[in-house]
Amino acid sequence: MPDVMRAAVLRAPHVVEVAEVPVPTIANPTDVIIRVERTAICGTDLHPYEGRLEVEPDIVLGHEFLGTVVATGDAVGQFSDGDRVVSSCVVSCGSCYQCRRHQPGNCAGSRIFGLGLALGDLAGGQAEYVVVPNADLTARRIPDAGTADDARFDEDILFAGDIMTTGYEAVARSMRPGDTVAVVGAGPVGLCAAMTASALGAGQVIVVDRVDTRLKEAENQGAITVNADQVEPADAVLDLTDWRGADVVVDAVGHESALLSAISLVRAGGTLSIPGVYTEDAITIPFGELYLKGIKVEMGVSHITEYMDEVIALTVAGRLRPSSIITHRMGLSEAAEAYRMFEACEATKIILDPGR
Repeated sequence: MPDVMRAAVLRAPHVVEVAEVPVPTIANPTDVIIRVERTAICGTDLHPYEGRLEVEPDIVLGHEFLGTVVATGDAVGQFSDGDRVVSSCVVSCGSCYQCRRHQPGNCAGSRIFGLGLALGDLAGGQAEYVVVPNADLTARRIPDAGTADDARFDEDILFAGDIMTTGYEAVARSMRPGDTVAVVGAGPVGLCAAMTASALGAGQVIVVDRVDTRLKEAENQGAITVNADQVEPADAVLDLTDWRGADVVVDAVGHESALLSAISLVRAGGTLSIPGVYTEDAITIPFGELYLKGIKVEMGVSHITEYMDEVIALTVAGRLRPSSIITHRMGLSEAAEAYRMFEACEATKIILDPGR
């Protein structure tokens, strides 16, 4: 491996620079080093980019990536040099009380790539190389593509490390076959949640957003779409559900306005599932409505490693095709422009090639 590599570095809010930084090294016997072949910009990356999550200067961004193992620690048992793997965006210990209860997102030692010291001080994957800690738990070997196009299959599997699995969990933990599922926000996680609902047998899937291109992609997946600038979402969902409301509503945005909309869509006794990321200390919600309607709320950091294997299996079977939401394929050298486009909603999902 070389001594230095290119990486997308956050210099300050709204200032991303592709710079040369030292190539990482094995720090613990459970680490592997991956040569990154594909990485992506996630909505969560916008939190430090926009300054809503305070991070120290010059962090390497990114937590969605896959690639080839080029070095392994002495205690790694699942992988060898040359294996192609996809990594969970979240690293957990695997042995604490929360992990033993299959809730790794609540691990006291939970760490997330590329989000700074407060979230584990892990360099991100928008780089040519990245260290994956606790690799036997954190990573998964990429299956053979079989008859699928290799490049397209890689793009599908890339999202098993975050958005596809996040969207999958948000629906799978709450939905029964035949349910009406409403998704607020047709960004990447919302589209993956809608895709999951269809794959798991929802009676109907409703997607709410304001961006026409994102609503069009939801329509391509077979969802009923509601443009919140043109129609009151609560009225539309009531019309589609005999005035009950949706059985499951997913807030895939992580903003107070989206949460208020989502609450209005849930039927009495239904479930509100919140994979959208909230960093505010407090927000105003109609708690009385939640109480009187008896709404169950599911939320929190996703338990990625608990669901990755299911997502990969369904992807191999062709039932989940998250690469369909990719709108732009760019080189790592274009990271600054890619972040600008993503923040401006000029792109639904951008993947970056560290080789360019």
